[in-house]
Amino acid sequence: MVSAIPIKSPNLLIRPIDDKHFYVVNCAYPHSLRILNQTQHEIISAIDNQANIVTLADRLSMPLIALEQFIELLSKTEIIRFDNHFSKPQKPASTKSLNFWIHTTNSCNLTCGYCYISTLNTTGGMQEATKKKLLQKLVETVKKRKLTNIKFRLAGGEPLTQFKSWKSFITEVKQALNELDCELQCSFITNLTILTDEIIQFSKANNISYGVSIDGVERHHNTTRAFRSGVGSFKTVDANLRKLLAHNIPVSTSTVVSNVNLEGLPDLTRYLIDLDLPFRYSIVKGEGIDGELLDRYLSQSYLLMKEALQTGWRFSTRHQFCDLKPSELGFQTCASGFSGGAVYVDGTVNYCHVHFGDTTKQAHSIFDDQRDLVDMVEQTSHYEGMKSQDCQSCRYKSVCTSGCPVYRIEGKDPQCSLYHKFIPLIYELQAKERLKLLRDYQMI
Repeated sequence: MVSAIPIKSPNLLIRPIDDKHFYVVNCAYPHSLRILNQTQHEIISAIDNQANIVTLADRLSMPLIALEQFIELLSKTEIIRFDNHFSKPQKPASTKSLNFWIHTTNSCNLTCGYCYISTLNTTGGMQEATKKKLLQKLVETVKKRKLTNIKFRLAGGEPLTQFKSWKSFITEVKQALNELDCELQCSFITNLTILTDEIIQFSKANNISYGVSIDGVERHHNTTRAFRSGVGSFKTVDANLRKLLAHNIPVSTSTVVSNVNLEGLPDLTRYLIDLDLPFRYSIVKGEGIDGELLDRYLSQSYLLMKEALQTGWRFSTRHQFCDLKPSELGFQTCASGFSGGAVYVDGTVNYCHVHFGDTTKQAHSIFDDQRDLVDMVEQTSHYEGMKSQDCQSCRYKSVCTSGCPVYRIEGKDPQCSLYHKFIPLIYELQAKERLKLLRDYQMI
């Protein structure tokens, strides 16, 4: 090995954490983030892709065996290799799981003006005959494909208006899949204005999680998310979030940042950190946003997150920005078209839930007996290949995967420049969190 020439990944990101430590990460290899001291940083800086280990040890005036051991450690996550064959996330040949966004109903008890569901309040919930057919297709597909996991994201409209109907259906599906050694996971994608003791107990018994939409604290949420009476929904949502947390039911929040609520982002960040809730911030799609204000309020929010790290708050498990995957990385932005799709209230299978009601997009139906669910997912309209040349050569291509394919402009996410600023910051916060843990355990 001593004669081998270490070669640094072209996708490396190296930044200082403080005056004594740095982080290094291979942005094309999952979970490769490492904390470096000054000596280790000097070693990586000295690697020029030409000198072998013996020469490097001589240049650095350090023991050969110590250098060899450190470089071997770096090679485990492809921070360096001894050839140019660096790996990147690859699409698996097949899937053992399916992930469905299910439109349980067109009915909703709020009047959010920006709702993208074109058929909202035109019909009610999914018919029993449709659910029965969905179960049949699930069983058929699991048997044929030998699947081990099915995930339902039950959305709408407001899915909890349909709880009693879906309570019995979830029980039925779970039992049928268990007999095939396939696990069912369910989550409600909800405005969380409805929560009863019955819902709580059923959720606990069946490990159901919750994804809750929240636009801000008090005024910013109430401006966009009001009941039909005109009364804002924040107090109800806040109380119900606290109930879920009190019962240890997994819950996370999602916020679409737009010109309407971006100035309230710092207050919302404080609120979510105080509740210790996992939360995701996404940038509004399909409409303009003030870039200068977005940068300002996002920066303020990340500063609050940085400060919270010092009190033990866990950034790496509590925050996600848009579709970025800084640790896990990805071969595509989401499961759509590969292991996931969207099932509309009438049984239509779409590439994505934003296509519900759009008859111009290629779709299938669970009532089609010629195809199983995997076939339907794979044969809907696809967008993943539409990526710009800039994206193909970018070091962050596996982190952002060019953003949501439905909303790309000329093959890239409209927020590309914003990502280039915030991805290094996200890695920095992950590194600061890890450094604090190491110090707390006196390992560094």
